[in-house]
Amino acid sequence: MKKLFLMNVLLLPLLLLSSCGKNNNTETSMKTTTLDEKKVESVEYKCDNMHCASCETTITEAVKKLNGIKEITADAKSKIVKVSFNSELTNKNEIEKANYAAGYDTETSKSGNKHNCDME
Repeated sequence: MKKLFLMNVLLLPLLLLSSCGKNNNTETSMKTTTLDEKKVESVEYKCDNMHCASCETTITEAVKKLNGIKEITADAKSKIVKVSFNSELTNKNEIEKANYAAGYDTETSKSGNKHNCDME
């Protein structure tokens, strides 16, 4: 009898622990993921005055300050900035404004702000 009791005492916590962390409501989490993916948009800007890694960092940091930025890639070699964002939290115009405020031109605006680039 003591052996049976001891086995139950040892096995019960193992059974409880094995179910911890499992999401039993997979249908809800899948719907949330699908909805979030529908909110994600992408935009690409040409930044002709982006010259170096420092420019890339400046643009990246400025755009990342906006809410809803999922991913940003600034490439000085191709002079392209690619941004993925949640369209409910920000928009293309706000991203362009952040780029502009950092001192970088985009294909639709020219910034009057001087950026700090050793190349100039």
